[in-house]
Amino acid sequence: MKCYYHEDREAVATCQHCGKALCKACASLYTPCLCEECAQLLRNQQAEQARSAEESRRQKYLDALVDTRSEFLRTCVYGVITALILGSILPRGSLSGLELALFSTMFFFIPFGWKLITYLQSFLPLTIFGTLWFWVFWALVKGIVSIFIGIPAFLYQLVKTFFVQRELQAASQVRQQEPEGL
Repeated sequence: MKCYYHEDREAVATCQHCGKALCKACASLYTPCLCEECAQLLRNQQAEQARSAEESRRQKYLDALVDTRSEFLRTCVYGVITALILGSILPRGSLSGLELALFSTMFFFIPFGWKLITYLQSFLPLTIFGTLWFWVFWALVKGIVSIFIGIPAFLYQLVKTFFVQRELQAASQVRQQEPEGL
């Protein structure tokens, strides 16, 4: 049997993909033993898989950014609801309008602080305390501390959301500039 590419040479191997006969020189070009067309085809397939994997990774990253932004907005809604509920519980007669607004504003930050404390709590072995009174006490302490920790947590989330929004806009502009065929 003769080489597919060199008719004057004897074949010593076959392409593992398509079965073409290959001489010693052609067979030693690629490992595993492949003809030129099959090697190019496999390179193209690998490049396409790499592009697809990169696009999938990029899309997951953008989806996570959108989730971050929506989580911030959801927490803001929870903050408004918390401020309205706790603000309506405050005694109206003993507080001026400014004091009432200040307390309601502070109540807005509770969900941000609560989320941060809950995240930090995941690093502590609090589950060993199983009594009801411990958890009632912990919820009270967590609520009070959430007011004060909530302010920097809100500011951090606000800045983070701002940068996420900028990144999403940049990604959107890149997508608009990419040709459709790629």
